[in-house]
Amino acid sequence: MHPERREITEDRDGLPLRLGLRLLAADATTPLADVLVEVWQADHVGRYSGFQPFEARPGQAVTSESVPHDVIAAGETYLRGSQRTDERGMCAFNTIYPGWYASRTVHIRLIAHLRDHSVTTQLYFPDPVTDEVFSRPPYRGRPQRDTTNATDSIFAHGGEQMILDLQGDPTTGYTGVLCVVLDGQAGPASAAGPSAESDG
Repeated sequence: MHPERREITEDRDGLPLRLGLRLLAADATTPLADVLVEVWQADHVGRYSGFQPFEARPGQAVTSESVPHDVIAAGETYLRGSQRTDERGMCAFNTIYPGWYASRTVHIRLIAHLRDHSVTTQLYFPDPVTDEVFSRPPYRGRPQRDTTNATDSIFAHGGEQMILDLQGDPTTGYTGVLCVVLDGQAGPASAAGPSAESDG
């Protein structure tokens, strides 16, 4: 389980990102309160904390099944955290804009632990914003990313609904919000950005 905290950046360099989420039940109006939400992401050079560096083979799709899960540094927790939703179904994290790794578009992973099951999904970013962010330090020192939203095999399955609504700029940082409607055990049924805005 990721540490329960709002600030997950630790010592990682990158453009500040404030992430705000609101979880709603299948009726799209009832807030899901006291749900433990876990997020984790790659740093600006595409590395996850606690896991082996991973380079995909040419043509290999990177999924949760294909990435090695051998923990090599259990004490490393950067860019990982969890929060419980409040009575409005909201939670927030302070992090950085994620970097990319081979065969995947830029994303943040998320698990919502409901009473009788968990829902796993990914949060995405508009490609034009990512291109602008990656043209600036500390991201610009890396090769050009090999996968965009349009060419990502996982994004193709409902990713458009999971794109964060971003406000801000590539110099000072962004606030990204999303309202996620969870449809039973089927996972996220729909999402809409602006209604996820949080004042917390």
